[in-house]
Amino acid sequence: MRYLNRIIFVNSASVKYAEIGLDGNVHLIGTQGVGKSTLLRAVLFFYNADKSKLGIPKEKKRFDDYYFEYQNSYIIYEIVKGSAIFCVLAYKVNGKVVLRFFNSKYKKSFFIDNDGSAFDGWDKTRNALGEDVYYTKIISSYDEYRKILYGDNKGLRAEFRKYALIESKQYQNIPRTIQNVLLNSNLEAKFIKDTIIKSISEDEFKIDIENYSKNHLRDFEMQIQNIKVWSKEDKEGQIRIKKQANIVIDNHRSFNFIKGDREKLAKNLSSRMNYIKRERANFLINLDSEKKTLNALKKKKEKLNDLHRKREQRIISEIDYIKKELKKSKDKKDYYKSQNIEFIIEKVAEKESLISEEKSKLAEKELLTSEFSEMNQKYNALLLQVENQQKKFNNGKNEEIIQLKDNFGDVKLEFIQSYDKLIEKIKLANQDEEESKKRQLKSLANEESGVKNNKAELKHKVFFANEIEKYHETERQLKDKIFKIETLADSVNSQVKTARKEWELESGKIEQTALIKLEKEQKIRQTYLDKVLTIEKRLKQDKSSFYGWLNDNVSNWENTIGKVVDAEEVLFNASLNPKQVTENKSTFFGIELNLNAIGKRTNIKTVDEFNREIVNLRNKIVEIEGVIIAITENKDNSISNLTVRFKKKINTLKNEIKEGEYTRLKNKEKLRVNVVNLEEWREKSVSEKRDILKRCDIDLEKLFGQRKKIEDELISIEKRIRQKVSKKEREKSDEIKIAEDIKNKAIEDMELAISNNNATSQIRIQELERQQGVELGNKGADTKRLDVVNDKLEEVRKKLDFIKNNEAIVSEYGLHKKELFDRVPQFNVDKSSLESKQAILMDNQEIEQKNFSQKINNQDVEVQSIEKQVDEFNRDLEGFEQFKKSDAFPHVQKYFLNKIGGGGSSQSAVSIISELNANHYKNIEIVQDLRQSINIFIGNFDENNIFKFKVKFNENSDLLNFATELKEFIEEDKISEFKNRVNERFVHIIQLIGNETTELQSKEAEIEKVIRKINNDFVGRNFVEAIKKMEMRTQESSNPVVRLLIKIKEFNDENSLILGGNDLFTSSNTKNKNNEAIELLKQLVKELEKYKNSALTLSESFDLQFKIIENDNDSGWVEKLSNVGSEGTDVLVKAMINILLLNVFKNGASKKFQDFKLHCMMDEIGRLHPNNVKGILRFANERNILLINGSPISQNPIDYKYTYKLSKEQSKASDQKYITKITRLVKVIPKVVNQ
Repeated sequence: MRYLNRIIFVNSASVKYAEIGLDGNVHLIGTQGVGKSTLLRAVLFFYNADKSKLGIPKEKKRFDDYYFEYQNSYIIYEIVKGSAIFCVLAYKVNGKVVLRFFNSKYKKSFFIDNDGSAFDGWDKTRNALGEDVYYTKIISSYDEYRKILYGDNKGLRAEFRKYALIESKQYQNIPRTIQNVLLNSNLEAKFIKDTIIKSISEDEFKIDIENYSKNHLRDFEMQIQNIKVWSKEDKEGQIRIKKQANIVIDNHRSFNFIKGDREKLAKNLSSRMNYIKRERANFLINLDSEKKTLNALKKKKEKLNDLHRKREQRIISEIDYIKKELKKSKDKKDYYKSQNIEFIIEKVAEKESLISEEKSKLAEKELLTSEFSEMNQKYNALLLQVENQQKKFNNGKNEEIIQLKDNFGDVKLEFIQSYDKLIEKIKLANQDEEESKKRQLKSLANEESGVKNNKAELKHKVFFANEIEKYHETERQLKDKIFKIETLADSVNSQVKTARKEWELESGKIEQTALIKLEKEQKIRQTYLDKVLTIEKRLKQDKSSFYGWLNDNVSNWENTIGKVVDAEEVLFNASLNPKQVTENKSTFFGIELNLNAIGKRTNIKTVDEFNREIVNLRNKIVEIEGVIIAITENKDNSISNLTVRFKKKINTLKNEIKEGEYTRLKNKEKLRVNVVNLEEWREKSVSEKRDILKRCDIDLEKLFGQRKKIEDELISIEKRIRQKVSKKEREKSDEIKIAEDIKNKAIEDMELAISNNNATSQIRIQELERQQGVELGNKGADTKRLDVVNDKLEEVRKKLDFIKNNEAIVSEYGLHKKELFDRVPQFNVDKSSLESKQAILMDNQEIEQKNFSQKINNQDVEVQSIEKQVDEFNRDLEGFEQFKKSDAFPHVQKYFLNKIGGGGSSQSAVSIISELNANHYKNIEIVQDLRQSINIFIGNFDENNIFKFKVKFNENSDLLNFATELKEFIEEDKISEFKNRVNERFVHIIQLIGNETTELQSKEAEIEKVIRKINNDFVGRNFVEAIKKMEMRTQESSNPVVRLLIKIKEFNDENSLILGGNDLFTSSNTKNKNNEAIELLKQLVKELEKYKNSALTLSESFDLQFKIIENDNDSGWVEKLSNVGSEGTDVLVKAMINILLLNVFKNGASKKFQDFKLHCMMDEIGRLHPNNVKGILRFANERNILLINGSPISQNPIDYKYTYKLSKEQSKASDQKYITKITRLVKVIPKVVNQ
C-alpha cells in the first residue's frame, strides 16, 4: 500500500514543531484562526505543488513567506510505499521553496539539534543524514516534482521512478480533485466529467479548436465572401466586382496610353527645342536683313511722295489763280447784276436817239413859236437867260461835282490800291498755311480713299487663312482616324461575338457530354443505393422479425428452414411470434424433409452476408462516386482550359478595342479641341476682320475728323482771311464811303443847289412859258401842242441826265468784260487742263504708291513671318524654361539628356508643353481615378483576403503593380483556381469536422458505463442514511460549439456525396446544401470567436445532471449541487460525490495497480450530524480514501484515527507573536509527539 503517512512542520507557518499522522482519518478541531486551513493547505501542497492553487487569499502572505519565514523553516512529508519509507523535504533556497527526496523515514534528529533548535541550513541536515541515507538533487521545478510523485516517467531520470506514489500519465485529475474538494464550495459537472473521462483513457481525445480557429476556419467566412463577391450581381444583372475590376484595368490601360503619349510628346518637344537652338540664329540674321530692305523701300516711297507733292503743288497754285480770277469775274458779274447793268447799258445806248429827239422837239417848238418871234425872242431871251443862268450855275456845280467825283475817284482808287495791297499781303501771309491745309486735305483724301479701298477689299479677304486651313486639315485627318478606329472596333467586336459563340458551343458540348456520362453513372449508383437501403431496412427489422428470432434462437437456420421459406413474406415478417415447441429441429410442421435435395436459396443470407453485401455495394458506390468526381473534374478542367483559351483570345481582342477606344476618345478630344480652336480661329478671323473694319471705320472717322478739322481750320483760315479781307474791305469801304459821303454830301448839296436852282429856274421858266403861252394864246398860238412838246422835251432831258450819270459804270463794265468776263471760258479750259494734269499726276502717283505699297506689304509680310517665327521660338524657349520648373518636367527630363535630331516638330513647343501639362494633370487625374477605383475594388476585401490582394498602397508604383496583377488575375481566370481551392478546403473542413466529432462522440457508451458504475457504486456501498438516492445522467451538450459540430457532422453524414460536388458558388440545387453548410461553418466561426478554450474536450461533448433524494426531498435533475437541500445536505452530497469522483479517478489513474490511498480534505464536515459523519468516513475508507476535515469542536472522536486540537499561545521570543499549538486528543496509535 502506498500513501502519505505523516507531515512534519519545523518552524513553518506559526507552528514551531509538529508531527501529524495522516495514515488514517484526521480531525482537526479549534476555533477560527487557529491554523486548521494552514495545515490543510500544507497537505494540499504535497499533492498539487501549485502555490497559486492553495486557496491563500491575495491579501495574505505568499506561500513562501508564510510557510518558510526562516532559513530553518521546513515541511517534511513522509511516504509509505509498501515496506519502503521515504520523505519529501520542502525548504527555501535563494528565496524560493524547493523540494528534495531522501530515502529514509523521518527522524527528528535530521532537523533538530540536541538543544531543540532547528538546523539553519541544508548542510547540517545533510551531515545528519549521513552517508547511508540517499538524497536527490534539489527539485526546483514543481512540474518535475509532480511527474516524480505521480509516476509520469517520460523524460525522468531512473533514480526518481522509485518515488512514485502511483504510475500514470493522466495524473492531473488527482491533485485537481483533491484541490477542488478543499477549495470549491460548488462541485461543477465539468470537473466530474473530466474525472470520468480521464478514468476511461490516459490519452483523452480533443478537438483542437485553436487549430480550427487559427488554421482550418481562419478567415474561412472572409474567404467564402471573397469568392462569393465575384458572383454578386447588381440591379442591372451585372457582376459588380467585375465591373469594378474592369474600371481598374481600364484606368491602368489609360495610364499606359497616357504614358506612351507623354513619351511621344516629350520626344517631339526635345526635337523641337533642338531645332530652335540650331535655327534661331539664322532666323535672327534673316530678320535683320529683311527689316533693312523694308526700311529702304519705305524711304524710297517717302521720296517719291515728296516729288509728287511738289509737282502737284505747282499745278494746284495755277488752278488756284484761275479759281481766283473766276471768282473775281463772278463777283464783278454779281455786282453789275445787282446794279442792273443790262438796263443801264440799254439806256446809255439810247443816248444818241435821245439827243436827236431832243433836237427834233426843240425844232418843233421853234416852229410852233416862229410866228411870234419877237415875243418868242423876248421869252426865249428870258428863257435863255434863265437857262443860261441855270446852266451856268448848273455847269459850275456840275464841274464841282465832276471835280468832286474825279477827286473821289482818285481817292477811291488810292484807297482801293492801298487796301488791295493790304489784302494781298493778308492773303500772302496766310497762303502757306492755307496751302499746307489743302495739301493735308489732299493727303487725307488719299488716305481716306486708301482706307475705303482696303475696306472694300476686306469684304472678300479671309484672315488667318493658313491657320484655319491647317485646322481644317487636322479636322479631316482626325475624322478619318476616328472613322478607321470605329470601323476596326466594329470588326473586332464582331470577332469577340464570334469567339463567345464558339466558346458557348464548345462549353455546351463539354457540359452535354459530361451530363450524359454523369446521368449514366448516377443511375447505376442509385441502383446500388436502393439495394443498400433495402438491406439496411431488413436488418433494422432484424430484432422484431422472424429473421432476427432465427438468428438468436436457431443455429444454422439458413440451411434448414431458410431453404423453404420466402424471404420477404416470412423471414422479415414481424407478426409471426415464433416459438420452439419441439426438440426435433429437422421437421417442418411435423413433417421430415430431405433438405439436402434443395439448394440454398440465394436470397437467404446471414447478417454477416448482408453486411458483406452492403460493404461490397458501398465499395461499388465509392468507385462510382470516384468516377463521377473524375467526370466532374475532367469537365471542370476542360471548361477551365477552354475558358482560359477563349478569355485570352477575347481579352486580346478587348485590349485592341480598349486601345482603339482610348485612341478614338483621344482623337475625339483632339477633334473637339481642334473644332474649338478652329472656331476660335474663325472667330478670330471674323474678329480680326471686324476689328480691322472697325479700325478702318475708326480710321475713316479719324480721317473724316481730321479732314473736317483741317477743313474747319481751312475754313477758319479762309474765314480769317475773309474776315481780315472783309475788314480791310470794310475799312476800304468805310474810307471810300466816308470820302463818298463827303463827296455825295457835297454833290448832294450841289445837286440840291442845282435842284433848287433848277426849281427856281423851272419856276421862272414855267412862269415865263406860262406868260409866253398866255401871250401866245392871246395872240393865237397852239399852246396845247406846245405843252406836249415841252413835256416831251422834259422827259428826254431826264433820260439824258440818267445816261450822263451812268456812263462811267458802263465804261467800267466794258473794261471788266474785256479783262474778265470774256476770258472766263479760257479760264475754265485752263482750269480743266490743269485739273486733268493733276488727276493724271495723282493717278501715276497712286499707281507708283500702290506698287511701292505692295512691295512694302510683301516685305512686311516676310518680316512679320520671320518675326512670328522668332517670336514663336522665343515663346517656346520661355515656355520651355517655365516648363522646366513645372511638376511635369521631372517625369520627362530623361528625354532631354540626349539630343534628338530631325527637322523638328511642326508643332510649337508651347503647344506641346500645353499637351504635356495636360497629359501630366490627366496622368494625375487617371492615377487618382486608378486609386479611387482600386480603393472601391479592394473595399470588398480586407488585408487577409484569400487572393492576397494588397489593401494598402504607399506609392503610385504599388497601385500600378496592383492593377497589372489584377489584369493578369482577370485574364488568366485565377478566380476559378481560388474557387476550386476553397471548394476543396470546404469539403475537407466539413469532412474533418464530421470525423473528429464522430471521434469525440465515440466514448459516449463508455462514459455512460462509468456513470452507471458510479450510480451502482453509490447504491452498493451507501452508508449514509440521510441520502436515499443519488444518481447522475448525461444529456446533450449545451455547449454551442459542440451543438454546431454535431449539426455539421450530421449534415456531412447526410450530404457527403453532393457536398462541394459542383462548387460552392454554382446556381444549381447543390448550392442550397452548400449554402447550408457554409452557414453552419459561419455560425461555428462566430461561436469559436466567443470560445475561450483552445481545445474542445470530451467532457464538453455532453452535459451531466444530478438527482438527489434526501429523506423525502427530491432535487430533480440539476447541473449544480449547491443548494440541493439544507446546508448539511449540500455538504453531505458534495462530500459523497467528491469521494466517488476521486475513487473513479483513483481506480482509473493507473492500470498497473490500485494499492494506494489518497487524502480527501474537507473543511465543512463539522456541519454534519454525527451519524452522517460516521457514514461519510466509512463511505470514503471503503474506497481507500482517507478524510481530513476540520471543525470547531470534536465529534465522533472514536471514528477518527487522529484528532488534533489547535490553539494559539504567545511566543516566548516575542510578545507580539503567537504560535500554533497542536495537541493530539485521541491516541489510537501512540506515535506522534507534539512539541
